[in-house]
Amino acid sequence: MEQQKPFTMGNLHWAHWLIVALSLLMTIAVWQYSKIQIQEKNENRFHREAEQVITLIIERLQKYEDALWSGVATIKSHEDTINFSQWQSFSSALHLPEKYKGINGIGVIFNVPDTALPDYLRRQQQDRPDYRIHPAHQNVYRFPITYIEPMADNLNAVGLDVAHESNRLKAALKARDSGQAQITAPIYLVQSEERTPGFLFYVPFYNSTNDSDSELIYEDGDLAIKKRQQQFAGMVYAPFIVYKLMQGTLEKARRHVGITISDDGFLLYDENHKNDKRYEKGPQFQQAFPLEVYGRSWLITIRSSSAFRNETSNNQPTFILVCGIIIDAMLFFLFIILSNANRRATKLANYMTEGYQAKSLELERNIERLKESNTELEQFAFAASHDLQEPLRTLTSFTELLKDELGSNPDKPHVIASIKYISEAAERMQCLVLGLMSYSRIGREPELMSVDCNDLLDDVLSDLSVVIKENNVKIVRATLPVILAFPTELRMLFLNLISNAIKFKNRETTPCITISSKEEDDHWLFSITDNGIGIDPKQFEHVFLIFKRLHSQDDYPGSGIGLSKCKKVVALHGGKIWVSSKINEGSTFFFTLAKSPKK
Repeated sequence: MEQQKPFTMGNLHWAHWLIVALSLLMTIAVWQYSKIQIQEKNENRFHREAEQVITLIIERLQKYEDALWSGVATIKSHEDTINFSQWQSFSSALHLPEKYKGINGIGVIFNVPDTALPDYLRRQQQDRPDYRIHPAHQNVYRFPITYIEPMADNLNAVGLDVAHESNRLKAALKARDSGQAQITAPIYLVQSEERTPGFLFYVPFYNSTNDSDSELIYEDGDLAIKKRQQQFAGMVYAPFIVYKLMQGTLEKARRHVGITISDDGFLLYDENHKNDKRYEKGPQFQQAFPLEVYGRSWLITIRSSSAFRNETSNNQPTFILVCGIIIDAMLFFLFIILSNANRRATKLANYMTEGYQAKSLELERNIERLKESNTELEQFAFAASHDLQEPLRTLTSFTELLKDELGSNPDKPHVIASIKYISEAAERMQCLVLGLMSYSRIGREPELMSVDCNDLLDDVLSDLSVVIKENNVKIVRATLPVILAFPTELRMLFLNLISNAIKFKNRETTPCITISSKEEDDHWLFSITDNGIGIDPKQFEHVFLIFKRLHSQDDYPGSGIGLSKCKKVVALHGGKIWVSSKINEGSTFFFTLAKSPKK
């Protein structure tokens, strides 16, 4: 006999390579799918947070506008005039620091023509002797800031004529002519020593005449504009420094995105720079929002920050990939072990066949060796399957330990989900190993006995009583014979076939299983019929192959070994097994058992 060559991976059957390759491809596909799902989830979260930022900015400006119109209403309630103490009372009632965070103050600007200037200054200097209008300018308009509260923070603004500077003046005239709230282009507030960008927010009011205020505000056309210009009395206004507005509107601690605001190319506010501790050079997501706000066009750019990346980080795809590769490797080495054992048995059988004609005595010895080799092969498969359980138990124990360790930490749901995937994969692998052990045990120490198939069927149905009741299965049974058989293996045969009939039920009909038998010349013919989902006739030759599955694990869980065990049990009894079926029309499994099976 020639010297045995060492085993190489090339000795694996192409089907083994195909199974490993498909398993690896499925692992990669699930890994990629998980990455895409998480990316889409994070993108949706970013868009929700970005839209929430825009909504909060708009709502906050509308709230400030309402406060300014309430100032107009207060002036109208005092018959178009209001003094310094009355405005202080109104401002105090607003509770600006608590209810209007980000606002620098609220004040009144009067329209003071040249003819009314002396009387205006006399009235203001009665309460405030130091009051004056500044700075001097050549414009024909005079719009001095008369009152501003809180005064302590806005002393430099008292008496400031907003007509002295073009951005302030353009927005004021636009508010006057439109009757609507307006904001200025970017300016630097005189009361701010930091020289950071800000703007003024105006709402106009008019002298009372026969026309109602609503007509002055909402009428269209040149005549309406002319009326507003003639009756323009002044404006209630609020000064804003943009970074204070953003602090009051959108505190950084409550969001995970960075904001940049520009007005016609002028940078009003910017968090997206390297000096910001949450800045991320290559953001995951970025979106620009053009926004029309009270006569100005703002461009708000929102980018995900490092806080967003930290909050949305998820290691689930990595866990899936690592666990899938581990399982694929275990499957690969299992195939190597089985293929090596099968190769040795095949080589021995070929050697015996070659020497059959010349050495009949040697042939008998070789037959004996083959029996011993097959016995060793079965023992080897059993031992290999048994030994594979130890790393699986270790993997399961450690995942349970990790689950217990993380059980009190609800902030890592993605880690807990990944541990669940590892546990489920280990359970499926353990199911395959246990199925392989069960397969290898069939016929190891058989003992022929007289078996009443009716009693045996009663025991099987009793074991399946819970699942039969849960699925509302109808059992129709004929009287079965008393036969000579191996009871443990025969019970396994009935249990597998009836369990499959229940598992692959048709969800649109009530499950029904019929069990019958027929005596023939030298054997018994049994049949188990169901009204389940059926089997494609093209798959008849494949269903009895070990590890062969016709459905996904998610749809119908299992090891793919059950029908292989049935075939081995029937062969042990000197019989055959086959199936007749059509898709969605149920299946009938036939098997024969010899009346005098050989040990």
